[in-house]
Amino acid sequence: MVIDYLTGALVLITAFYAWATFRILRANEKVVEVMHEQAEAVTRPYVTVAPILEPDNPIFYLRISNTGKTSASKLKLSIDKSFHKFGEKSGEKDLATFAAFNNVIESFPPGAEITFSLAQSFKLFAEDADKEILPQHFTITAEYSYADKTVKEDNIIDLQAYYGSDIPQDPYVRKLKDIRNAIEKVATNVSKKP
Repeated sequence: MVIDYLTGALVLITAFYAWATFRILRANEKVVEVMHEQAEAVTRPYVTVAPILEPDNPIFYLRISNTGKTSASKLKLSIDKSFHKFGEKSGEKDLATFAAFNNVIESFPPGAEITFSLAQSFKLFAEDADKEILPQHFTITAEYSYADKTVKEDNIIDLQAYYGSDIPQDPYVRKLKDIRNAIEKVATNVSKKP
């Protein structure tokens, strides 16, 4: 009788240990999975598409870059609307006809950038601006591969968000302009003396 109770207790303890071991195994599998996802997130390519403004320049640019750590393979870029550079309506100025949006880029390495000039802010935001030629909203889709995965990302470009903002200023450029003006003033004063 005591042996039956002890055998039953041993079966329960063994079942508990088997259950606890299974739970630990499942928790370890989840930890390994999260670590793998984090390692992939750190090392994968990231193709970013964003409008930019340079200091002291009213021209909007579109920058496509790989900010990740590995190359993006078989990069396909597409734009959902025509955008005519500087508002000049011609096939040669339409971004949608450019090679980057019509050909596959076999390898886009880390740090690589493609930059397109778009238009001056005063043309983009003019009251009579043709939204078919100079759209303020458009989407660029980037589809690319890395390792054994394929990624498709839509990048919504909203230039309207910049309306009313100031052009970035470079403090060094401002100082150089001040120095140039001071030198010109001194040169003018020196040339006036007999």
